[in-house]
Parts: sequence; C-alpha cells; structure tokens
Amino acid sequence: MEDVLLPEQEKSQQFSSQIRERLATIERRDWELWILALVSLAIMTIGLVLVLLPAVFATDRTIHLSATITPGMLLGIIVLIGLLLVYLVNKQLQLRATRMQSINETWNYEVSHVQMLMDPLTRVFNRSALNEMLEKEIKRSQRNKTSIAFLYVDADNFKTVNTRYGHMFGDLVLAEVGGILKSSIRGSDFVVRMGGDEFLVALVETNEAGGNIVRNRVLTRVQEWNKTSPITEFQLSLSCGVQELKSTESFDEAMALVDRKMYEAKNAGKKK
Repeated sequence: MEDVLLPEQEKSQQFSSQIRERLATIERRDWELWILALVSLAIMTIGLVLVLLPAVFATDRTIHLSATITPGMLLGIIVLIGLLLVYLVNKQLQLRATRMQSINETWNYEVSHVQMLMDPLTRVFNRSALNEMLEKEIKRSQRNKTSIAFLYVDADNFKTVNTRYGHMFGDLVLAEVGGILKSSIRGSDFVVRMGGDEFLVALVETNEAGGNIVRNRVLTRVQEWNKTSPITEFQLSLSCGVQELKSTESFDEAMALVDRKMYEAKNAGKKK
C-alpha cells in the first residue's frame, strides 16, 4: 500500500497539528505566568528588604519601622499585590477556557471523524476507512513481522432478497450481517463494508488458520440466526474467502486472492 495521504488523512493531520500547536502555546503561556508571578514576588520581596534594612541595621534607634514604611507605601504594595493576583487569575481563567475549548474541539472532531468512517446502516466501517486503518495495521505488521488475515464475505443471492422481500428487509439483513461479523471478532479486529452486500474483515496478528476459525464461527452464527429469522422461508447464506497477508506481500495481492477464494466458495455453494 502506497504512502499516499487521502484528503481526509491530510485534514486529520492538519487538525492534529493545529491542536498540538495550540496546546503547546497554552503550556508556554502558563509557564510564563508562573515565571511572571515568581519574578514579581521576588522583586517585591527585595524591595521590602531594601526598605527594611535601614531600620534593622540603624545605629540610631530613633529610626523606627513606622518611619521607614509609610501608610501610603504599604497601601501601594497591597494594591500592587492585588493587581498582580487579579491579572494572574484572569490569565489563568483565559488559558483554562482555551484549553477546554481545544479539548472539546478535539473530542467533537474525533466523534465526527469516526461517524464519517462508519456505515450508518450496518454500523461497521465504510470503505473510506479502509486505507486509513489498514495502512497503520500493515505498517505495524511489517514492522513486527506478523501477519494479517482477511475474511472477504458476500451475502448469497442478495438481489433476490430485495426483489422478493423488499429493500427494508434487505437493509435488515445487511445490518444483521454486520452484527454477526462484529460479534465474531476481537476488539482489535475490524469490519469494513466494501459496498452493497460485500464485507471485509481484517484480523490483525492472525494467520490463515486463525482466519478459518473466524470463518467457521461466522457461519455457525449465521445458522443460529436462521433459526430465529423473522421470515421462516428466508435462509441467510454467506460466502467467505480467507487469505493471509504476509509481511512480504502487498494489500492488493492479498485482496485479489481473497476475492477469488470468496467466489470459489460461492460457486461451490451453488453446486450443492
């Protein structure tokens, strides 16, 4: 799979970069405020020490602290401290608001991004997510020298389902197929609706033998679903092909092989 960024991937990276820059700016300003507070405190402390020193070390005991620090000076110091505190609190509140805004924007973007990659009917990933997700998994597989097993699934005679029972029942069947596939895999695996009644299941860190186990699990659950089907005369049937993607193979090669195996399974089913 080529390292070519799709428009959505570019948009996602640009958004992530903007958020990182904004959070880095917030962090920098936060440190600047703390440094400003410490420097201001140090300056006022030094100033007080310089004012008090004559009274502390004076040989003439007639020099008193009250003569060194006048009420006006004390009031000025209090006002300065108050203004500094107000400024720091106000800036901290602004930084907190900006930080929360960035977090909310990131959350909303992630939610909308995931929704954009989901097929609304079957609640599995749509084809737009294929390159984005598989690119990461294939690179990880190549890096760790592990394999990925693909399960290519097609609903048999689906056109007759729409013709005979209507599109609403056809949509129900597709949604049920998506649910069966998702319930048959691990959390690290994922299901992609390739279009129409075809699905691709990616089983990470799994070889062909593991893929066959998942295929048998899927077919078993299809049989269980048929026993409770809302239309007794309808029997759901899936054709499944399994192909392992090794670290030395390309995704396109694996897809061609698994597609062929799926059609071989479909043709074998027709001959029964």
